[in-house]
Amino acid sequence: MNKTIKIEGMSCGHCANHVKKELEGICGVTSADVSADEKRAIVELAHEVEDSKFEAVVAEAGYEVVGIE
Repeated sequence: MNKTIKIEGMSCGHCANHVKKELEGICGVTSADVSADEKRAIVELAHEVEDSKFEAVVAEAGYEVVGIE
């Protein structure tokens, strides 16, 4: 199962790596592919994870979730 998270505020690879590390720290996330250029993260899930958890860790990292599919 995958989810695509649209994220505003990332401007470089360092930003993307920071978000990747935070997303991969969520229980249930097996991997995260984050792109600052595309302003999105694709997360692979072992089981369902509440969207609010993604929003919280992205906000703590200093960025904004603008959509989750």
